[in-house]
Amino acid sequence: MVKAVEIAINGQHNEALHFRPLQRSIRGRFDFMRIGEPMAKVKATEWPTPIPSQRLGIEPDGTGYVVEPLHDEEFAPIKEKIEKLGMKLEPALQTFKGIDLPTWLFWIKQAVESGIAKVVSGKLPDKIDGKPRKTFIVNEPEPSATDKLTAAIEKQSAMFAKLLDRLGER
Repeated sequence: MVKAVEIAINGQHNEALHFRPLQRSIRGRFDFMRIGEPMAKVKATEWPTPIPSQRLGIEPDGTGYVVEPLHDEEFAPIKEKIEKLGMKLEPALQTFKGIDLPTWLFWIKQAVESGIAKVVSGKLPDKIDGKPRKTFIVNEPEPSATDKLTAAIEKQSAMFAKLLDRLGER
């Protein structure tokens, strides 16, 4: 069973995350003080508080979501500045029903392992049950005859190992 998990995008270089299952970017934390350019430090006086990242999560019922924390009361001054510049914010919460859990977990786990995201609630599973979709440009290739044979041999080996365990000969 999948437990709820939520991540925040927080790379060292103000990166966004292109989340392939949604085919869109999730905004990362933005802090002018992380930029090496000297003029960025000047701009940091106008934006002294970092802009928080959007958060990406999964619920156990198979719902995925994106949270826009700029709608929270604690970030009201930043939200106001952004809106004064004529920019619009995404909704406070966007939900996606019936997601493919193995695919979402795979890509969330990749983001965390690469260091661009951090888990802010819940825990990622050690092993992902199911087959995640890894390519979104072309369809997944059909398994070759060799792949099918390998899978059959692995299945037989597992059954044989169980039989030996039951017989106590292992």
